[in-house]
Amino acid sequence: MKVSSGHWYAVLSSRELSKRPVGKTRFGERLVFWRDGGGKPVCFDNRCPHRGAELSLGRLRDGTLACPYHGFRFDPSGRCVEVPAEGAWHIPEHFRAEVRQVQEKHGFVWLWRGPEIAAAELPPIPQFPVPHGTIYGERIQCWPTHYTRCIEGVIDHSHLPFVHRKSLGIFIRNPLTRIKIDPFDGGFRSNMLRNDRIMHHVDFVYPNVWIQNLNSRWTMSATFAPIDNTRTAVYNRWHHKIRAPLLRSFVNLWGRFSVFMVFHEDMAILATQQPANTDDAAADKLVPSDAAQIEFRKMRVQYQKEFDAVAK
Repeated sequence: MKVSSGHWYAVLSSRELSKRPVGKTRFGERLVFWRDGGGKPVCFDNRCPHRGAELSLGRLRDGTLACPYHGFRFDPSGRCVEVPAEGAWHIPEHFRAEVRQVQEKHGFVWLWRGPEIAAAELPPIPQFPVPHGTIYGERIQCWPTHYTRCIEGVIDHSHLPFVHRKSLGIFIRNPLTRIKIDPFDGGFRSNMLRNDRIMHHVDFVYPNVWIQNLNSRWTMSATFAPIDNTRTAVYNRWHHKIRAPLLRSFVNLWGRFSVFMVFHEDMAILATQQPANTDDAAADKLVPSDAAQIEFRKMRVQYQKEFDAVAK
């Protein structure tokens, strides 16, 4: 499978961007997200190039982002277009905010992680295979571990009767686990088999999206946005086709409770794993039922090799 030398990561829910700039830490870097005059998302380093104030504390004005300290205004390209204290002073070209490449799709803002290339040459946003016509409720959690361990946790089948013995695990009494991996373009499906019949499956879309299609009308998803080496912002969604307001409110209440109950059980275990980053976990002794984790690690190795080759 071909893996790009760079990748789009879903890092922010579209619902988090409104009329104010939003500061987030992603991959250990402080960033600010905002919408320009046309409603498109923009991302800068969360630092004014003047004297280092956080731009996320500023305000939006006429399609620009104004620094809270001295009012310097920056357009979506990062160019400084106004320095109030200097009047008609000619603004030097190097007075620019550091811009990050972002796009919006599937209800997420996606951040490009890879070599800087022209916008027209960027690869497409990863697929997000949920049933057509669904709407979604959303809950955002912070998990206290590296995003690679989070992903390996949710694509795992054999932990269900142990970690989730009071919830999902009550439906799985036999711990014997056989896994079949079906690769697809940009990810893979992990199937849990019983007597050669698929009992349970989950999809993983590289680099950070987990999806479980329960049927044509119900889907669960989790998107793992790296904050730093020890924390991950997890965007849990339940996708459905219910539009009646009262019933939809009930479904959203059920979704929030289910997500909290099930993933809270996962967090308690994942936070204890060492090393936190699976890239450093060569000493892990994997077994055949870890087929999904093995596939995930292979993808990461291939991606890193191609990234390193381009960077040289």
